[in-house]
Amino acid sequence: MPILDQTYKPWEPRYRVRGRWLAVAAQEVRVARSSPIYRRLFLLALFPFLICLFILVVTDLMTTNPSALLREVVRRVQYTNIDARFFKIYLMMTVPFVYAFCVFVGGGSICNDYRNNLLEVYFAKPLTRLEYVLGKLAGVCYVPLGLTEGGSLLLFVLHLIMAPMSAREFLAANLWVAGMCIAFSLFVVVPSALLVMACSAMSRSTGWASVIVCALIFLNSAGANIVAFTLRQRDLACFGYLRSVLHMSDLMFGGFTRITVAWQTIAIGFAALSAVCAVLVLRRVRSVDLAS
Repeated sequence: MPILDQTYKPWEPRYRVRGRWLAVAAQEVRVARSSPIYRRLFLLALFPFLICLFILVVTDLMTTNPSALLREVVRRVQYTNIDARFFKIYLMMTVPFVYAFCVFVGGGSICNDYRNNLLEVYFAKPLTRLEYVLGKLAGVCYVPLGLTEGGSLLLFVLHLIMAPMSAREFLAANLWVAGMCIAFSLFVVVPSALLVMACSAMSRSTGWASVIVCALIFLNSAGANIVAFTLRQRDLACFGYLRSVLHMSDLMFGGFTRITVAWQTIAIGFAALSAVCAVLVLRRVRSVDLAS
């Protein structure tokens, strides 16, 4: 008669689990969504989309009007043209809400778990550090990417649907705008989310993390502007975080700018910032994982 070991049955997955980080992201969104401030901020963040949607609908209805005079009048109004400038204005209107959501959701993403000893609970499950950080990053970027990337692409598609007569001409001239909307959204949202998560990992509370993020952005922008004004070099203003975002929007969507810094330089700077912030978050998570 065989003797059985009286031990716990080892964990043997029947199938390979892909997307365990989705559970972390869903929990992060669920916790943030329970706050009434989050819901009010989300409703307020819809105003740029509703304004641009109203302009788009009115413009498309008037340009499809049989009256040639009315179509010509609408085309001469600069701010009602559905082109690259229209999508640039929409994206820049959503940038303040991107920062607000990143600070509100990401400010407590790491420090709250560390203070409440939830990291040990996460890593007691078959979850790696990278999956944990990726889930937190997805939870922080969920709404900001929906506002920027999702909203701009939705406006792009709605314009094609509402103006079918000029859809082919619009696509031939502005197909690149859709790609730029995606690229600009990722350029703004991902480094901002990683910066907030790094501040959360290095602080002990949500309030301190939010204060540190706001102080860093303010001091960086003010210092860059002071140095640029003192040395009389406009290009030095791009060392400021917010001025770099504005300059990048001008380069990507064809706006006027007096700064001659290449987009590759700004992209490398933001990539380096994202890498440093990601390393800080991973080191903080790794210290808890090793201790457990």
